[in-house]
Amino acid sequence: MIRTMKEEMEALEVKAAVRELRSLEGGYVKKIYQPNEGEILFRIYIPEQGTKMLLFKIGKALYLTEVDKDNPMKPGDYVMLMRKYTSNATIQKIEQHEFDRVVTFELQKKRKSRFIFEIFGKGNLILEGEDHILVPYRSESWSHRELKEGREYKFPPSRIQPLELDEDGFKEKLEETDKDLVRTLAVDLNLGGKYAEEICMRAGVDKNLEDLEDTADEIYSIVQKLKEQVQVEDLKPKIVKDQDGDVIDAIPFPLVQYEKNKELGMEQTESYNRALDLAFKAGDEEKKEEKEGDTKLERKLASQKRAMEDLKEEEKANKIKAELIYQNYQECEDLLQKIHEARHEGDREEIYSNIRERDDIVQLNETDEYVILELEGEKDGERYEKSIKLDFRKDVNDNAQHHYDKSKKSKQKMEGAKKAIEETKEEIEAGKKKKKKEERKKKNPTAKYWFDRYKWFISSEGHVVVAGKDTKTNEEVVKKYLEKYDRYAHADAGGAPSVVVRRGEKEEIGDKTLEEACQYAIIHSKEWKRGIAAGRAYWVKPDQVSKTAEAGESLPTGAFVIRGNRNYMDGLDMKAVLCEIEYEGEKKVMCAPSLALEGRDDDLIKKKVVFVPGSKDVNEFAKEMSEYFNVPVDEVQKVLPPGNVDVIEKG
Repeated sequence: MIRTMKEEMEALEVKAAVRELRSLEGGYVKKIYQPNEGEILFRIYIPEQGTKMLLFKIGKALYLTEVDKDNPMKPGDYVMLMRKYTSNATIQKIEQHEFDRVVTFELQKKRKSRFIFEIFGKGNLILEGEDHILVPYRSESWSHRELKEGREYKFPPSRIQPLELDEDGFKEKLEETDKDLVRTLAVDLNLGGKYAEEICMRAGVDKNLEDLEDTADEIYSIVQKLKEQVQVEDLKPKIVKDQDGDVIDAIPFPLVQYEKNKELGMEQTESYNRALDLAFKAGDEEKKEEKEGDTKLERKLASQKRAMEDLKEEEKANKIKAELIYQNYQECEDLLQKIHEARHEGDREEIYSNIRERDDIVQLNETDEYVILELEGEKDGERYEKSIKLDFRKDVNDNAQHHYDKSKKSKQKMEGAKKAIEETKEEIEAGKKKKKKEERKKKNPTAKYWFDRYKWFISSEGHVVVAGKDTKTNEEVVKKYLEKYDRYAHADAGGAPSVVVRRGEKEEIGDKTLEEACQYAIIHSKEWKRGIAAGRAYWVKPDQVSKTAEAGESLPTGAFVIRGNRNYMDGLDMKAVLCEIEYEGEKKVMCAPSLALEGRDDDLIKKKVVFVPGSKDVNEFAKEMSEYFNVPVDEVQKVLPPGNVDVIEKG
């Protein structure tokens, strides 16, 4: 499973990263920043090691970074509140909560507190006191927990911890599932998509395998090997690069799925955190490139505009830095004097150590002869806080002048950047005019109706029939649309959808529509992938469909209990028809059971393609049908059965 760029961390990767993050234990939280809306940056001082920067990409990743982040000139309220509680707090313990994408930092100041990083969904960063939440990044509430100031913090509901299961427990999970192998590993066993695919590849088995009993021993053995790999003292982390040399992933150890792909390359890094830093930096840069267009000229213009904004920011920031140096003249002079004395007269190590421990010192670099400190001040009625670099070899005036010079240089470059932007805009306009002349007719989507959210067809008697696409919509079609005079159909097979026949304003639902609905249920079940010729399904009345399980049992989402007699229909052909119809005066492309069109002479049906389970890739078929019916390919894909096809009639 190859993605364009790394977008998030999986639980196994969080486990690997946390092992390295424990190097921060014993360190002090010096400053917290918010470079942008989606990131929180921590400056942590570790005695005898110096400063390290920890980056939390909210909901996506947590790792040490070497990327230079430009922090806001004015810290926001959230950051100021976090600083108030945690400035100079000692990090006592770092751990992953269970096998989840949740990491905790236990802190000690006057009182104990805890950072809780939730690295999933929209994400959150909670500062918890001794018995309640002090500061949440965002306030949220669910039926089982509430993330609000003053409330008790509760972790997300516990999930399976696959690396801690014994062999019997692991095999039991494989035996009780109704999913295929890759989804069982990814979802039921909480291993995530990438590592589920990896296990299948290492085992040399089809990831869509549904009978898992014979492979259970091998799968368990491979999971134990992954456990060993992530727990060894010396990880072998790597970055993964595509053919263009762009970093697309960061992995804690080599993966077969990447080793076997000749279009990809891997490079080892000194740590897994470093690999993550490189991968997410690459992803950030790609998002910037894609933000304002997908043509080469549009990307060029977007890049030029960013360069212009950067120059404006540099011009403003350096001017502010120069003025902050003058506003804090005495403080800067005293610091440079102390460093001068340490270099030429005093106990260098002791003086440098004392300087590094100061709250306002970000970095002291002896080799390159500079110090970075935080200064505060005011300009044009606004208060600012900036990290400013001072050169040991210059006095205060020269350091300030250096920033004034950089500001002027940025302003001069802006003139050239402005001219380049105008030239690119002219090129784009010329290209648009040319494109209008050459552009082929676009495939426009058909009119949208309420039933487009589901699988659907219109029966030969004019009834709208809808079916669920997944567990959520299976639940929805029944609860939302199954009414007193409607009918419910279901295939006598695994992985089949709930099918609801809507009476609407038509006459009572006839036997022909019920037979069509039953055929539709079997077509959209797992039996299609098996390639059988015919199947069996049934229909019942609404009052026979219940969400109430037997005593002591429970029903998962999308499942229902059927009580009373079922009206079975046997020998239903596994045959479907994709056709263009006119519905309420609008064009629609419908995938219906073959029975719905047999013997039907309907002027409203423009053209059709009859197909059965087969060997042609369903995605290739969808592309061909997109051209044939002149509609977007995703509109075709949404209505097709779940497997490959063979076309038997086209007209």
